[in-house]
Amino acid sequence: MCGICGHVRAAGLREDDPGHLEGVLARIVHRGPNQTGRWRGEKLVLGHTRLSILDLDPRAGQPMRDDKTGNIIVFNGEIYNFRALRAELEAQGERFRTTGDTEILLALYRQYGQDCLARLRGMYAFAIWDAARQELFLARDAVGKKPLVYFEGSTGLVFASEIRALRAHPDCPTELDPQALDLYLSLGYVPSPKTILAGVRKLPPGCCATYSCRGASPALAVRRHWEMDFRRKIAVSEAEALDLAWAELTESVRLRLESDVPLGLLLSGGVDSSLVAAVLADLCPGKVEAFSIGFDEKKYNELPHAQEVARHLGITLHHEIMPPASLAMLPEVVERYGEPFADDSALPALALAHMARKHITVALGGDGGDELCCGYPTYRHAGMASAINSLCTLRPPGGETLRALADSPGSLAKAWRKFASANIWPETKPLLRTETRLKPIKERLYTAQTARLVARAHADWFLPWLDRAYQRAANPVERMLFLDNSTSLPDILLVKTDIASMAHALEVRSPLLDQKLIELFASFPVRLKVRGRETKYLLKKMAETRVPPSVLYRRKQGFDLPIREWMAGPMRGFVREALTQASPMLKEHLNLDAALSLAEEHVHRKKHKNMLWRLMVLTLWSRTK
Repeated sequence: MCGICGHVRAAGLREDDPGHLEGVLARIVHRGPNQTGRWRGEKLVLGHTRLSILDLDPRAGQPMRDDKTGNIIVFNGEIYNFRALRAELEAQGERFRTTGDTEILLALYRQYGQDCLARLRGMYAFAIWDAARQELFLARDAVGKKPLVYFEGSTGLVFASEIRALRAHPDCPTELDPQALDLYLSLGYVPSPKTILAGVRKLPPGCCATYSCRGASPALAVRRHWEMDFRRKIAVSEAEALDLAWAELTESVRLRLESDVPLGLLLSGGVDSSLVAAVLADLCPGKVEAFSIGFDEKKYNELPHAQEVARHLGITLHHEIMPPASLAMLPEVVERYGEPFADDSALPALALAHMARKHITVALGGDGGDELCCGYPTYRHAGMASAINSLCTLRPPGGETLRALADSPGSLAKAWRKFASANIWPETKPLLRTETRLKPIKERLYTAQTARLVARAHADWFLPWLDRAYQRAANPVERMLFLDNSTSLPDILLVKTDIASMAHALEVRSPLLDQKLIELFASFPVRLKVRGRETKYLLKKMAETRVPPSVLYRRKQGFDLPIREWMAGPMRGFVREALTQASPMLKEHLNLDAALSLAEEHVHRKKHKNMLWRLMVLTLWSRTK
């Protein structure tokens, strides 16, 4: 696990260009504290900070050069099937000087070109300079576990592992993107490919890109190399599905045990991490160390459940209690994410990574179970829509009509939106219900000019995703799954895990997000994912004989903070102070007096939790550099 960065310029680098990358490199050193490497050519400079996990020899450091082609790679991540790939390549006469996975990537690219991505089973973001073609090839893994951000302009293309690092480059755009601001206030994050900064982009999950230096006007060409698809189904009984799923999950965990440094488990006490713990306990009996964070507030505290699982499986559990004073971490957390990121569980995630890193360098986690097998309560509410869909597919009206329905005033339109998004098109709920509830609040907050600029932002983002969901899934539940896997999974859950863990040079591996496991579950019928009001049906059945029932069938909690209560009580002054110290850039777009009014209303009625937290994070971010 590492940090990567680079600057490529078709016309050739100026003398001062390589120095520009030093600030970027300095801001990703926490991702790889063991070794820092640089490579400079006529047209590009590459940087790498290494967290040594496999092949600890310095010769395995990066940037790494392919002596046969002159190609150069910087790579962040792990290729879990690298040993099988190595054996294939050696059988073809290939010889390697290192024992890790980076050299395997170079050999695969030499042999298969960009098609090598279809052979990879892992998490990755990498860049390869193709010396013969004079082009840079960028790639990101199927579900987006590892990040890659960039900007391009007259000075060429600059990329890095983190937005905060990219902002250290003197040519990085600094202007706020109003549409990204609107999406952030709606979602609590800025979805790919946008960032909060106009001109800075994220390479989307499952995508790769080519930047050629041969043409007169170089530009980045982005294409998708993988996308989730629920249309290919297999005929399978529940018993057969359980056997297939258990075998694939066991293989997924086994592959992720490859490490030359200490390895453990992040255990929340929920279904997903408990299931991973059960597999790990089978594979490594008596050797598993796990780590968990608890809270004093009983409503939010999952620690007792984690302790119960650990006792049941014979796992050693380390834990800490996170006090309200941990809010002092918030400015640091906001700065680390590089752009506004309003998932409040980012704080305990950072604290958990800090605690675990005292003992281990690699951790397995339970990320992705909800998106794999319908874990969120919203999936329970699609029963009527699924019944209707089994008789006939009632596709929602076209984009402009759906947009008009979302914007229509009056009680009749509101009632229709509520009924349709609950019983006919639950996949439209983000637009027809959630966004329409937020719209009056956002209208209070925006300046007149910004309100005009962002009037269509959310629908313009959501409607193309809705259209793709209908192309990739044949029923409401799996269309909702497609949307969650394509948007909130990579841009909330995986961003949180990556930034929080790498802040402390901790590598987190997610067996439930293995590409082969995802494709297997996508091929299963919906009845094995959600049945009646029971979500995550198949995962719970897999865990029934291995995890205490009290853990499996309790109410879902999540990894949240009690921020509703804190912002109305001990955080009240902190919230007001943050809102009054927004940067001038932010004041061009928002009426902060309206934001302060929301804060006062929350004190008395506790009704603006999400928006108030988003605003506070936003204003704290606006003061970072």
